[in-house]
Order: sequence, then structure tokens, then C-alpha cells
Amino acid sequence: MARRVYLRCAVNDRRRKPLTEGLQAWLLAACVLASACSRQPKLKSYELVVHVESDPNRPLAGAKLLHAGVTLGTSGAEGKIAIRASGNEGERLDLEVLCPTGYHSPEAPLSVTLRHGATAGERPEYFLACPPTTRKLVVAARLEHGENLPIRYLGRELSRSDASGAAHVLLEAETDKTVELTIDTSERPLLRPKSPTARFRIGDRDDVVVLAQSFQNQEAQSGPRRSAGPVRIR
Repeated sequence: MARRVYLRCAVNDRRRKPLTEGLQAWLLAACVLASACSRQPKLKSYELVVHVESDPNRPLAGAKLLHAGVTLGTSGAEGKIAIRASGNEGERLDLEVLCPTGYHSPEAPLSVTLRHGATAGERPEYFLACPPTTRKLVVAARLEHGENLPIRYLGRELSRSDASGAAHVLLEAETDKTVELTIDTSERPLLRPKSPTARFRIGDRDDVVVLAQSFQNQEAQSGPRRSAGPVRIR
């Protein structure tokens, strides 16, 4: 049977053998520490919700929140992470944010405050963003007199204009990058201008831009060729 052991906070008891000064000091410190611990308020439990978005109103799954190296939760399809923490009212916690591959993790931690909601069952909510590392750019080409022309990026054909000169190109690249498209006229050498280019900047969001280009056909402008021989005069 286990026996209970009690620590009696008595620095010196005259009925017992006197203690040494070092042992007296150790017992006194132990008693002070035990008394202080008994007076500490009991920590309360707090709940909060963190919403993770790649863009406004676009929930992101796979983001993690960590504290002191420990993972507290991972966002699901709805982009939510529910967290329960213990502490004192008003205490602040810094949470490390780890976004999934293909998204930028914020450099600064997410600072949250332990508090209860205004009403029963209400949980404080926080929002954080994990923007994509790349963005999409749709180029709508309108080529006047430029039917059946390839549109190239880095030498690779991405699209070709139809019989009306219309084409669509989808680009995906890192944000703040400039891309250059070339309308290749090598298959129709009499078109002018010859293989013009257009540059576009990839912004911090998906976007749609228009590429308008007009061509002239030198052969059509020159008309039928006249004979170089003698002309009969009547």
C-alpha cells in the first residue's frame, strides 16, 4: 500500500535536533515556492478560429499553425483552423504560419489574444493570407488581317489565330515578372509588321489583357504586276 508523504514547512523545531543553516535556507525556499504556487490562479481554456485564404473569399487547405515548434492545426477545405489554448485573459500568443507548397508564407507570425467571445459559444476569429507564388494571365489576341498566325512564348507556340484573327493564350508565371509574346509571321513573309512582339507584366492577381495588332499584306497593296514589254499604240 502506498504511503502518503507530507512536507512540513518548519524551518526549525526546538523539539528536534537543530538543523544546519544551509538546510534551513533550503526548506524556507521550498515553503515559499509551495505557497506561491498554491496562490497562482488556475489557467482558463480559450478557443479561437483562424481563416486561411489564398485570395479574398478563396479558402485554402493545407496551411499549418505552429507554436513553439508544435503544430496546433491544419486548415481543411473550408480554410478553417480551430485552436484551443490555455492561459490568462488578455494574454497574447504568436503563431507561426506555414503555407502549403505553391503559396507564400507570411514573414511575421500571427498574433492572437486569448479572450472569450461576446456571447456564449462565440469564438474570436482571425484571418490570414497565403498568396500564390504564381499568377495566371489570359491574353485575348485580336489580329486584324492576321489569320492562322502562331503566337509564341520563349519560342514555343502557345496558340494560333483562327480565320477571324482571334486567339487566346494562357500564361502562368511568378508575380512581378514581365513576359514577351511574339506573333510569328514567318509563314506569311509579306505581312507587315514582321513578327511583332508584345510585353505584359504578371501582377499580384489573375488577370485578362487584350493584344490588338493590325497587319498589312504588301502583295495585296501592290496589285497585279504589269508587263515589262513594249506597248502597242493605236
